[in-house]
Amino acid sequence: MIVIASTKAYAKQMLIDAFQQYAPEGSYCLEEDEHANQATTAACWFPNLDNLNQTPSLKLIHSMGAGIEHLELAKIKESHQVCRIVDQDHKFGMLSYLQWGVLYFQRFFDQYLKQQTKQIWQQHPQLKNADVYIGIMGLGEIGGFVAEKLASEGYQVSGWSKSKKSLKHVDCFAGDAELEVFLARSQILINVLPLTHETRGILSQSTFEKLPRGATVINSGRGEHLVIQDLLNLIDAKHIRGAILDVFEQEPLNPSSPLWNKAEIVLTPHIASHAPLEVVVQQILENDRRVMQGLPLLNCVNIGRGY
Repeated sequence: MIVIASTKAYAKQMLIDAFQQYAPEGSYCLEEDEHANQATTAACWFPNLDNLNQTPSLKLIHSMGAGIEHLELAKIKESHQVCRIVDQDHKFGMLSYLQWGVLYFQRFFDQYLKQQTKQIWQQHPQLKNADVYIGIMGLGEIGGFVAEKLASEGYQVSGWSKSKKSLKHVDCFAGDAELEVFLARSQILINVLPLTHETRGILSQSTFEKLPRGATVINSGRGEHLVIQDLLNLIDAKHIRGAILDVFEQEPLNPSSPLWNKAEIVLTPHIASHAPLEVVVQQILENDRRVMQGLPLLNCVNIGRGY
C-alpha cells in the first residue's frame, strides 16, 4: 500500500491524479484514509514527516522527483529507506533545456534581444562549438549525462563534483582544491548539483568572481544554490554577462523579486525537465513491491550525503 503525502496542494493533487490514472485501484490511499496505517511506502513531495513517522508499517519514503531536499532528511527514521525518481526522458529533457541555454549565449541571442529594443543592427561572431567552454557543477545521473552529450557535440566541457569522476571527453575536477581551476575555464557555468548543506549558496560572489569576465550562468539545480543579490551585483559590475534561472527558493517566484525586471536574466518556471507521471507512479509501485518482498530497491539515496 502506498500513501500519498504532501503539504503542497498542487503536488498532492498531481499525485492523486497520476495514481488514479496509472496505478491499480486499492494500491494507494491518502494520509487521512483509514487504510493509511497499512502503507509500506509514502509517495512524497514536501511531506509532513511527523505524521508519516506515526505510520506503523512504513518502510520507504519515496520522492516523486529526482531531488530529495524537500524531505527533511533529519526527521527520517533510521529504519526508513529513501528513494528518488531516475528516468531517461528526464535526462533528455534536461539536456534539451541546457542545449537551448548554451545556444542562447553561444549565438548571442541575449544581445540580439537587447538590440531589438533599441533598433540596433549589429552582428556578433558565430562561435563554433569547439570555441565554447562549458563548466558543469554536479556530475551525477543528470550532470554526467549532460556533460558527455555536450562533449560529444564538440564543446569544451569540464565538470566539477564532490568526488572525482571519469567521463568520456570531459575534464573532471573535484573538491574545494580544484574548484577555482574549474571555474576559471567556464565561460558558461551550468549548475545541476544536489542541494546539500555544503552546496547551499554555492552560486555566490566568491564563485562568480572566479569565472572569466563575461561568463554566463544557467541554474537548473535548486533555487537555494543561488545568492540572488550576488548575481545581480556581478551582472551590474559587467563581470557576469547574463543568466538563465529555472529554480527558485520560493516558487512561484515572488512578484516583488528583482529578478523579474533584470534584462540580463531569463526566468523559466521550473520547467527544465520532469519525469513523465506514468514513470513516477510505476517506479514507486515497483519499489513498494520490492519493499514488501524484501528485495533491493531502485534508486536509493544515501541520507548522510543527501543524494
